[in-house]
Amino acid sequence: MYYYKVAVFGTYTYNTFTYSYEEKLAPGRRVLIEFRNQQKLGVILSETSKKDYKIKEIELVIDNIPLINDSHINLIYSASKKFLMPISEIARLVFPSLSSDKLKIKILPKSSLSGIEKPIFLKEYYKNFKNRKDANKRIKELIKNDLISLSVHIKKTVEKKNNIIILKKNIDEILNEKVSKSAMRVINYLIEKEEVTEEELYNNKIIYRGSTVLKTLKKKNIIDIIVKEENFDDEFKVQLTDKQNDILTGLLKEERSIDLLYGVTGSGKTEIFFEVMEKYIQEGKKILIIIPEISLTPQFLYRIKRRFPESKIGIYHSGINSTERIKTWYKAVNGEIDIIVGTRSAVWIPIKNLGMIIIDEEHDNSLYQFDQISYDAVEIGYIRAKLENIKLILSSATPSLREIKRALEKEINLFELKERVYTEMPDIEIIDMKKEEKLSWIFTKKVLEEIKETLKKEEKVLIFSPTKGYANYLICTNCGNVLKCENCDVSYTYHRYENKLKCHYCGSEKKVPPSCPVCGNPELQLRGYGTERVVNELLKFFPNKKIIRMDREIIKTNDDLYKAFEEIKKEGSAIIVGTKMITKGLDIADIKLVVILDSDRYLNFPEYTSQEHTASLLIQVAGRSGRKEKGKVLIQTFKSESPFFEYIKEHDFDNVVELELSNRKKYNYPPYSDLLLLIFSHTVQEQALKDAEGFYKLLESNFSDVDIMEPTEPLIPKLRGQYRYQVVIKGNIDHDKFYEIIKKYNKKMYVYLNPPTTLL
Repeated sequence: MYYYKVAVFGTYTYNTFTYSYEEKLAPGRRVLIEFRNQQKLGVILSETSKKDYKIKEIELVIDNIPLINDSHINLIYSASKKFLMPISEIARLVFPSLSSDKLKIKILPKSSLSGIEKPIFLKEYYKNFKNRKDANKRIKELIKNDLISLSVHIKKTVEKKNNIIILKKNIDEILNEKVSKSAMRVINYLIEKEEVTEEELYNNKIIYRGSTVLKTLKKKNIIDIIVKEENFDDEFKVQLTDKQNDILTGLLKEERSIDLLYGVTGSGKTEIFFEVMEKYIQEGKKILIIIPEISLTPQFLYRIKRRFPESKIGIYHSGINSTERIKTWYKAVNGEIDIIVGTRSAVWIPIKNLGMIIIDEEHDNSLYQFDQISYDAVEIGYIRAKLENIKLILSSATPSLREIKRALEKEINLFELKERVYTEMPDIEIIDMKKEEKLSWIFTKKVLEEIKETLKKEEKVLIFSPTKGYANYLICTNCGNVLKCENCDVSYTYHRYENKLKCHYCGSEKKVPPSCPVCGNPELQLRGYGTERVVNELLKFFPNKKIIRMDREIIKTNDDLYKAFEEIKKEGSAIIVGTKMITKGLDIADIKLVVILDSDRYLNFPEYTSQEHTASLLIQVAGRSGRKEKGKVLIQTFKSESPFFEYIKEHDFDNVVELELSNRKKYNYPPYSDLLLLIFSHTVQEQALKDAEGFYKLLESNFSDVDIMEPTEPLIPKLRGQYRYQVVIKGNIDHDKFYEIIKKYNKKMYVYLNPPTTLL
């Protein structure tokens, strides 16, 4: 009998558990085991010696071969210790989604002697036996005799074709044809649009999926259906400048280094790492590119496909359905994909023959996961680079203070690009909201005039608003009551189009009440604004202009995203209004004017990172202007006299960094220390406080060399029906010691190591 340490998925445990098996098994294989009277999936992390207590046997071995190697197993251990997260949940992150309707275990018959006529799901097979133990015993016998095998079933997906529908006949010819009402709807839509995608017809409910209307119209020769393929015959290569070539030489000097590429927006950072990628691909190495937002995917993929037309490219992010993600994961593990582009979750994929990880926009908060399992994708990149002996390139126009400090202290290599390739940096003008004449309470007269002039030249305007929705909150004019979510201690956001109040934290919705629920006053007033209100305001001044809104209310699916980008890319004037999703990597040549509204919002946040993040945000948004010809940026603020805005005006991120690093060092904040945020939550407020106080006392008795702050309510004391208290620890934390304390404490808490925001 052999004994194995198993990380059991979905159990939120810091321990591995010992199980036995009659055969020798390699670590890295997934197994089914019994855990607390439930059948669970886990992964073998190592072989171990027999324990002095009764050990359960592994029920079934799922994988024929290990899907992860020693480096990936070490990654699980290292990340668990680093982020003080349960090993069971970190191990699960390395594998694809385990949703029961997406991934099931199937028994595949290899011979008629097995007594199984056709493939059957394991759960169905269990129904033929009195208990699972007898069923598993029979399955093991059949596997041993090579009569069946086990396989993870992945749903088949129909490959989506990007069908373009065009009208072939003119309206006079069509009137002579006998067509149905639904066919006429399609024809009318085409007359208006000239050509549309098949998906657009479905999404706009012109026809329904499964309809035969398009087939009938094609048969009558009224329409044509063209399959649009994005195939590139020749690679599209950009000639690098002398400065770019110097940096390329430096990046290629060491095959397994960690490098920071710090270049202003539009300086050609992407083209440089494309050149580095080419060398690795030629050597048969695989590339993983991490981007912070799904919204960056369409443009990024287009550029990669043009640059590497022969390479197999995979996409991995939450905008793609689970089945597609699982398929991509298996292809990557089997070495069938050359380049994977994904958001933060892709950083865990155990890619075969991985040569390099590139993390673009490394400064971005989206690379930090704030869910129940928290981690920083950049730090995971560091761990993987060292364990797998591969190259890591971090790229940003506004690198995080952590990476700047590492570069200044020579822990990593620094490469700088201070100039744009095709044009100059845009002019930035600070608009003082206290002095400037206003034609609307959102826009100054100056801003509206600049928008008008830009549109006149058939160019585009990009307007950034920090929040979505119509108004930030609804307040009673009599008693001052702000309408708040019942589950969360935050105000509802008003959405005018749906005439609803929505909580942007838990997702709950309600109708706008006719009067104040506290005092009965019928006069409720809207305060603040979001993208929806900005669009409404713009329509008053520019009623005939194309306005494209981009936020999470409008962009809900991958298809929505692609359509929005296709619309933006069309020639001619347009106003694009959006939240943070438009600040990252949007590369549209004819965006000549960028307007930033409510720039003080992030600057006024009561947290130590506010200056760094606001500077980064403003510089990134400003960088969307004038990518081919010099552009202009207008920033509206009530704090124009602040030196901070002088730095922004001069595109001087270095000065912001210098000032911020000095303050962080003075007050011992990251990157000069660790900041650990622990949140305790419960449906009963007293219990949440009791748990926080109990752990605080435990820490006080074990750590004397770090600052431990007494339990306090966080900015949002109640979230999703749970009352919350936080304990904050600052200093050089002994991770091993802390890990052991959390493991023994054995009560659930939310742990965040060096989060980019403390306003959780």
